Amino acid sequence: MKKINAIFLALISLAFISCASDEVEIPVEASSLEIIQQAQNAVEKGKKKKAIKCYEILLQRYGNNPAIYVEGRYEIAHIYVKQKDYKKAEPILLELKEIYDSSAPGMLPGAYRKMSAKDLGKVQDKIGKKE
Repeated sequence: MKKINAIFLALISLAFISCASDEVEIPVEASSLEIIQQAQNAVEKGKKKKAIKCYEILLQRYGNNPAIYVEGRYEIAHIYVKQKDYKKAEPILLELKEIYDSSAPGMLPGAYRKMSAKDLGKVQDKIGKKE
């Protein structure tokens, strides 16, 4: 009986430890807005890797929606910009530029066009390039 109690206690402890880690567990039924909120909460707590994982899950589940795809990709790139990881941010921002340049006006959220262009300019200034 003592062994069973010890094992049970160990399992409960492990459950609490895994909840405190950066692992991402998003219910299958979570909406795109719920996933975005979880990612934003992670960013606010300084858990950038967790936020990126949330946005990657968002893209896997809802990336066929162009507006959500643009938002998720921008948010990932923006995290990289904030981390000064310009080599990871630049290809994503260039992809977003291409998407916006080839889409009809009003088809995608305009705010992400403006923000991604601003981040792309900053990135290219930092790495010594101009598009």
